[in-house]
Formats: sequence, structure tokens, C-alpha cells
Amino acid sequence: MDVSTFEILYKPLTPPLGAGTEAIARRVLQGYFLTIANTEAFDFTFRIAFNITLPNPDNPARRLDGNTLFITDVASPDNVFSTSLTRSPAGGNRYVGSFVVPAGKTALVVLLSNITVPTFFATTPADIEIRGWVSLSLPCLFRRVGRFFKLTPQEGAPARVLLNAEHRSTYLPPGWPVTASGDLDFDQTGTNLTLASGMALNEVPQDRCFFFPPVFEALEPVLKRIPDALVMASDLDEVEAAAALVAGLARFGPENESLDAMNRVLEQAGLGVRLAPAPKAAGQK
Repeated sequence: MDVSTFEILYKPLTPPLGAGTEAIARRVLQGYFLTIANTEAFDFTFRIAFNITLPNPDNPARRLDGNTLFITDVASPDNVFSTSLTRSPAGGNRYVGSFVVPAGKTALVVLLSNITVPTFFATTPADIEIRGWVSLSLPCLFRRVGRFFKLTPQEGAPARVLLNAEHRSTYLPPGWPVTASGDLDFDQTGTNLTLASGMALNEVPQDRCFFFPPVFEALEPVLKRIPDALVMASDLDEVEAAAALVAGLARFGPENESLDAMNRVLEQAGLGVRLAPAPKAAGQK
């Protein structure tokens, strides 16, 4: 489901206006804050996607890569900090992360400029400006059940949640922290964002889950090693997860496994992909 728009900023409030105007040239640090209350009796893993407007021409200051901090807090001893949302697909405009909200708990999810860099305010050019929209879903969970590999729906889905989205902004004194002195004036504002649904109470939908056929004996040595390679599948949609499966299979040589058996599994899974031995180099027997 689409949640709201978002805008990440670290910019001067005004363009340079000449000498004597420094007092109004404060920088604004603006982040996106999403409150999610899980009203259900089940724990849920959520996938959040930030869909940005890609700059043209490319401009690193207008992409999430390396510029932002993703934080989740569910009333635990420590917040969970991450600077690496998954860009999916590579080079695309969507950045995804995942987090768990236990039954009856409320989480705060935050996206803002990466202020954990020790010299951020002193040396980072105040030129970060990223816009887009946010979506939420329930990813399928990858499990092995007996002789089957399944991406299974989450128990209790869809999830009824209360949502509140807002921008919170901090205004920094001119020159701080390098040249500012005396009484420092830090101001803060919070602005509620309109939810796409127009309602506080929403149902987060379950992603479609696909199924892997029975495991042939010939594939056991390979498939036992695949789950760890697919831990990231919870951050992928159906097509991307299928591609991850194929990529995982492709990393293993055919020495002890049957390519024919592998291809039967891939065909029955409906992935439309076949594996073949690598061509021999010239002169190789």
C-alpha cells in the first residue's frame, strides 16, 4: 500500500543573498518519521519501500545511497540504525528495508540524512534534497517445510495498523558548528503528511508468495546451501526473489549435481530459466 510522500533535506533555507544576510541563511535538516501501531495479535515483518525521483543528470546528493540513515525503534533498549537500504533493482529508483513490529506494539521508522558521520555538520555540503513516496507491504517469509521450499504468507495477514506520517525539521544556526558563537538558536517543527488512504487505520497487504516444487535428491546438496543466500528475499518482490534463487543456484558448480534435475525444478517453478554448463575454453578437453 502507498503511504505518503516524503522529502529528505539538508539545505540552506535561502540561496546566498550577499553580505549581511547570514542570519537568515540557516540550514534545515528534515527527516521522514512514520509511526506504525500493530493492532493485531500477531508479530509482523514489514517491508518499507522509498521510491525516489531519480535525478537527471545523475546527482549523488539526490539519491539515498550513502546519504541517509534508516532507524527503527520498537520500545527496545536500543534503536536499530542502518545506512544501507537495499536498492531494488540495482540502479532503480526503489530502496527497501524491513523491520518487525510485535503484536500490540508501536514502532517509529525514521529516514533522515546520515548525521552519524562525525564531521557531518562541519564538512558535508548542505545540498541533500531527495523526494519520493513511501509504500508498505508484508513480505513472504522463506521457509523450508519438509522436502519443500516455500515463500509463505505471514500468519494473520493482512495487518491492521494505525499510521501517522510526518516531516520533522531542525533549523541550524548559521556557521554552526564551525564559526557560530554566543546564543545558538535551534528551532524545530513537525508537519503531518496526508496519508494516501485518507485514514489512520489501514490494512497492509500480504505480498503474493510463490512455491518451489519438491526437492529432487540430486539437488539436496545445493538447496541446503540456498536459504542463507536468500535471507534478503524478505526485501524482494516475487520476480526479484525468483531472480535471487537463480543467482544462488548459478553460484554452484555442476560437479556433484545434475543440471537436468535443476532445470526440471526451475521449469516446474515457472521461472522461465534454464542452467547450462559454461562453455569450455579453446583447447580445453
